[in-house]
Amino acid sequence: MVSQPNVARAGRVLVLGSDTRSFLAVIRSLGRAGLGVHVAWCPEYSPSLCSKYIQAFHEIPYYRPVDQGWIASFNELLGKYEFDLVLPCDDAALLPLQLNRQSLLRVQTIYLLDDLAYRTVSDKRHTYALAQSLGISLPRQAVVASQSELRDAVREFGYPAFAKPFCSADADDPRARRAVKKIRSINDIQQVSTGMLARGPALIQQYFEGIGVGVEALCCEGELLVAFQHERVHEPQSGGGSSYRRSVPLSLELLDATRRLLRAINYNGVAMVEFRHNVRTKKWVLLEINGRFWGSLPLAVAAGVDFPRYLYEMLVHGNRAFSGEYKSGIYCRNWRVDIGWMKANARARESNVAGTVSPWRLTTELWNILRLREHSDTLTLDDPRPGIEEVTTVVARVGEVVVSRWRQARHSFDHRALSALQNASRLLFVCKGNICRGPFAEYYLRMVSPSIRTSSAGLLPSEDRRSPKAAIAAALAWNTDLSKHRSRTLRSSELAAWDIVFVFEVEQLRAVKRMVRRSKVSTKVFLLGGLEVSGPCEIADPFGRELHQFETTYHRIARLVDVLAAKLASRKESAECIPSDERLPVCK
Repeated sequence: MVSQPNVARAGRVLVLGSDTRSFLAVIRSLGRAGLGVHVAWCPEYSPSLCSKYIQAFHEIPYYRPVDQGWIASFNELLGKYEFDLVLPCDDAALLPLQLNRQSLLRVQTIYLLDDLAYRTVSDKRHTYALAQSLGISLPRQAVVASQSELRDAVREFGYPAFAKPFCSADADDPRARRAVKKIRSINDIQQVSTGMLARGPALIQQYFEGIGVGVEALCCEGELLVAFQHERVHEPQSGGGSSYRRSVPLSLELLDATRRLLRAINYNGVAMVEFRHNVRTKKWVLLEINGRFWGSLPLAVAAGVDFPRYLYEMLVHGNRAFSGEYKSGIYCRNWRVDIGWMKANARARESNVAGTVSPWRLTTELWNILRLREHSDTLTLDDPRPGIEEVTTVVARVGEVVVSRWRQARHSFDHRALSALQNASRLLFVCKGNICRGPFAEYYLRMVSPSIRTSSAGLLPSEDRRSPKAAIAAALAWNTDLSKHRSRTLRSSELAAWDIVFVFEVEQLRAVKRMVRRSKVSTKVFLLGGLEVSGPCEIADPFGRELHQFETTYHRIARLVDVLAAKLASRKESAECIPSDERLPVCK
């Protein structure tokens, strides 16, 4: 018997995450099945919070390795609502719960992996050891711990090669995703040595020519219940998730490898086993196992394999019979990410980089929309608001690029921001995580204008995070010490205390303005980069990048803060020269 949604016995679930791919797909899947969906550990700016399927949003503290107070808040939430199931959708949500399972209330309702399965799928050393024992093909690879070992490995494998951390996230900061680095030159070797290898040994893999393929699976105690396969259409040049993919028939070889891997660790739950397949030679290699919901999940749901609902039915009601049928040739695109991919693809073509996609092929792909074969990760007819919000943000960013080239508009932005400073004495800087851009602006402004009250905050619901080592090192060039900084999260209730809020990106601008409307205060929000009449209005996040990129970012922020400081100083001087009853705002 194949399981179908049963609204009559519907319960309540808590979904943890933040993105508009797996997190939003899980929310929609369970909401469509008639379940009451609650969410937590999600930043207030996430478009996913616009979903009509969310019944409640809980603002609870995120995991802090040095403070167990978050566990009490988490357990209080579980005790109050007695959820049927708690579903973490990414590493940042899963890792804290895996590490603290012994301290969690009603842990049997939380979707967690057993120790063997989690250790195997979260650490590539264990993944590859298992694959090797089963005779499953792997790319040539080596473990390196120094620059000399890295050079030797690249010399043996040739360019390009890939440097991979053993784990994508660690206990100190689960939100700090450790990314794969593509090595194309001597310069990349140097960057990996000072970046990734500074945190410990890493894997170096030989490039395997082919297409990225994922076999998605639901298992019950090692038995494969449902499987689905996708193929990447748009692959990032430097690695990472795909922005455009399609459903394809199951490969018997890849399905067999998936079944053997998951059976060997008695896997219980959902997983995506990632391969690289060479269509011409018919050879393939295993890349990794994702032991949680994956970014391409919306495609599986659109093609007919509803993994989130199946997982709920299996864990809560004990069902094990599900439909494995799905439509091949269904496409799914994340437009926000895909626009970035298209820009990167165009730059790569200009540099004659191999593996790029021609403009003609990109044009022909639009035919999938007309054939009604293409879906969007975020925009759906039954739940359009998250997609509309994301599209609006993309349009706003494109508008920012256009406007930033129009000198008259930039002068207008600059004039409005500097005019607002006339009566401002309390300045707040808001960035994404409050560990890179905002803290530097805050501490640097304190140094150059000690009389101004200033602070910084982040939009991510994550407190007490340290600034990255590269941020601390880069800030020292401006006599700014970030070593003692700890992140904090912006609350709507505090916005009334600040005269001006400066942000760094359009997404943050929109998020803070939404919070301003909710708090019913007249706080003014500006892009810090708008203080200059040339260059981009946005200041990109250097998080996860190399030291020189932090230095470039901080150089620009320091220049803009100097503009603020000069304006504040000139205002003070003007005020001292004018009798108190004649003081008027001065706009320069």
